[in-house]
Amino acid sequence: MGFTLIEVLVVIAVIGILASIVLINVSGSRGKARIAKAQMESRRIYNAIFLLENDTEEWPGHQSINVLCTDPPEDCDNNELCDDGCFHKLSDGFGGLTQDDLDDPYPSWDGPYISEIPLDPWGHEYFFDTDYTMNAGTPEEKQAVVVGSYGPNEEGLNLYDEDDIFYIIISE
Repeated sequence: MGFTLIEVLVVIAVIGILASIVLINVSGSRGKARIAKAQMESRRIYNAIFLLENDTEEWPGHQSINVLCTDPPEDCDNNELCDDGCFHKLSDGFGGLTQDDLDDPYPSWDGPYISEIPLDPWGHEYFFDTDYTMNAGTPEEKQAVVVGSYGPNEEGLNLYDEDDIFYIIISE
């Protein structure tokens, strides 16, 4: 008993449709897994910031703890630590998490507080910002201190937008 050409083509078409559905679901799951990883790593970096804060009474970049820089005073200059367009990175000595600042040592530094600052799932470094604008341009707009990732943007780095993934340390 043999199969006709039409039966074989129908079976191939059905298998192709099922394979497409599976690939779409796998792709969506992969994106969700990357977001979950970025959330977990942001929380891990926050824990390192908390340890730095407990030892030195400073945040990364020698910033005052619990200060939300809405109208930056002098102690909020260069308040962002990121990998593109910022004066310093979270991963360098100025950040204080992986090593002490050789130019201006942190008081009572007892780190490292995290072995390394990982790259986010999209290959970029995480940021720390003490004047991050959440919900920009909406009635719910407010400022916060956050650590996070720029998310899956295709356009590049340092884009503060709706796909950012961050952990809120304090907010208005």
